[in-house]
Amino acid sequence: MHSIISIVGIVLTGKENYPEWFRMIKHTLIFNEFSKGVCVGDGEKELEQPTSDKELVIWENKNIKAYALIATSVNEEVSHHIFPFSTTFEALQKLKELYDSHSTIEAVQLMIKLFTLELQNNDHLALAFEVKSIMHDIKSTKVELDISFITFLKELYPTYSNYLESLKVNGNLKDITFDSLVKKVL
Repeated sequence: MHSIISIVGIVLTGKENYPEWFRMIKHTLIFNEFSKGVCVGDGEKELEQPTSDKELVIWENKNIKAYALIATSVNEEVSHHIFPFSTTFEALQKLKELYDSHSTIEAVQLMIKLFTLELQNNDHLALAFEVKSIMHDIKSTKVELDISFITFLKELYPTYSNYLESLKVNGNLKDITFDSLVKKVL
């Protein structure tokens, strides 16, 4: 196990080191020729399926090795998230969903943070800096946000803040759309 970790060079511990870990694991998988047909490639949405028995055996062998590289390069807490999956593709998708900072849930959470900002100690400059910082973070996600959803979400604060926070904590905020949110609050 030690030798596998040294190949990747980093152990995934959570969101804070996901970008670096993903870069290293991607390079490791490419170097070991495991990426094509087994893992998520750039812009690739679906797993490439083997077309013959021989291809299936090769795919299964590559999948096992690639999955082992991933499983041994994450800490125990993170490993619980990928344990239910049997393919490298599914494991990487789950890790991306949980830790990739460029997700819709991340952008929505940043918007909620933006909406709840308040002027502190009559320091307008600090507030402006915080707004600019959050807007930079939102733009860097490159997530297209639904303006009607965001506007409605903004108007729900602070009256529905407990409800929205419970959606966030329960992981249900990522599935909310403008129409479903309207139905829930009416």
